[in-house]
Amino acid sequence: MIYILGPCAIESEEMYIETGKYLYKLMKDLGIKEWYYKSSYSKENRTSLKGKRGHTQELWSNLEYGIKCFKTIKEELPDIKLTTDFHNPEEADRLVGLIDLLQIPAFLCRQTDMLVEAALSCNKVNVKKGQWVSPTQSCKWIDKIKETNPDCEAWITDRGTFFGYNRLVLDLGGVEYMKKSWDKVLIDSTHSTQYTRDGFTGGNRELAKKYFLSAGIFGFDGIFAECHLNPKEAISDADCQIELDQMEGLIDRQQLIQKANEVDLEHKHSMLFGD
Repeated sequence: MIYILGPCAIESEEMYIETGKYLYKLMKDLGIKEWYYKSSYSKENRTSLKGKRGHTQELWSNLEYGIKCFKTIKEELPDIKLTTDFHNPEEADRLVGLIDLLQIPAFLCRQTDMLVEAALSCNKVNVKKGQWVSPTQSCKWIDKIKETNPDCEAWITDRGTFFGYNRLVLDLGGVEYMKKSWDKVLIDSTHSTQYTRDGFTGGNRELAKKYFLSAGIFGFDGIFAECHLNPKEAISDADCQIELDQMEGLIDRQQLIQKANEVDLEHKHSMLFGD
C-alpha cells in the first residue's frame, strides 16, 4: 500500500517541517517505505476570494515560499519523498529535483499542457480525478502522459464524484476498471467526504477514516489522506483532515484489515481450487 500523507496547505515553514518530521519518524517506525509527504504551497481553487491560499494570497510568492520549505526538509531529511500540486505549466520546471511525485489538481485533470509538462518534469505523476469524470472517461487521457514520457508512472487518485446533488460519492466499482489503464489507483479518503454547505465546502473526517481503513478491501494501490496537527484550525479542508496523532492507529488497523482480507481471499481460492 502506498501512502500520501500531510497537511492540505503549507501554512508556515515551521508547521510544514514539524509535521513532516512527525510523519517521517512514524512511517520509519512502522517500516513503511512507500510513502510521500504532501502539502500544497498554494490553494488556487478556493470558493471565496477571501479564502486563505497559503503563506500569502499570491501564487508566485507561495511558490517561492514552498520551494524554500521543500529545500529545507530535503536538507534535514534527505531521503524523504515529497509531493505537491501545481497550477500552471510554468510552475513545473521550478519543482524539478525537489518533488518526487507531481500532482495535478482535479479541476485541471484533463488540461493537455499540464499533463504534458508534468510528464516532462517528473517520472511519477499523480492525477486527481475530476469530480465530474467517470472511471471510463479517466482512462482516455492517460495517453497524454505516456506518449510524452513512456517511462513516466501515471497514477490516478479518486476523490469522489458528484451524482446530481451536493455531496461527493465514491464509485468503488470503478477501481478495477481504472487499474487496467493507470499504473496506480489511489483513494483520496479525505476529499471524497466533501459536500457544499451554504456556498462553502464541508467534509466529514470520521467518514474519511472509514474510507482509509477500507482501501485495501476495494483493491486500491494507495491512500491519499490529509492530516493536520489541529484540523479545526487548518486554513482549508478543516472538516475532513484527519488528526495527525491518530495516523499511527489508523495505519495499523488499515494494514490488519487488508491482511485479513487477503488471507480470506487466499483461503477461498484454496477451497475452490485445492492449492
